[in-house]
Amino acid sequence: MSYLVRQVVMGVIIGIAVLIVALIVVNHSASSGVDKYSYTKGYDAFGGAFIPTDGRSREEVEADCESMYRGRQLQAPDAKLIEKDWVQGCADVAQNKDSRFK
Repeated sequence: MSYLVRQVVMGVIIGIAVLIVALIVVNHSASSGVDKYSYTKGYDAFGGAFIPTDGRSREEVEADCESMYRGRQLQAPDAKLIEKDWVQGCADVAQNKDSRFK
């Protein structure tokens, strides 16, 4: 009887451990790691204007967005903005990509 109880307890412990790992993986994959506020501000930086695409690489577009971000922060600082996420949003709209957030 004690062997059966030990097997049931071990099964429960393993099951709980698998459930915890699964929840951690699902939560990690569900969050994009991008700050929604910063990304949206960067995406809306052009005020909804159509930006024609050109042959520039993503790195060149991001470099332009970084300089634009610095200029805007000098004019009207916003402490809540995260530069990397703002630049991603700006570059996505400059390359006519859909927003990550609706």
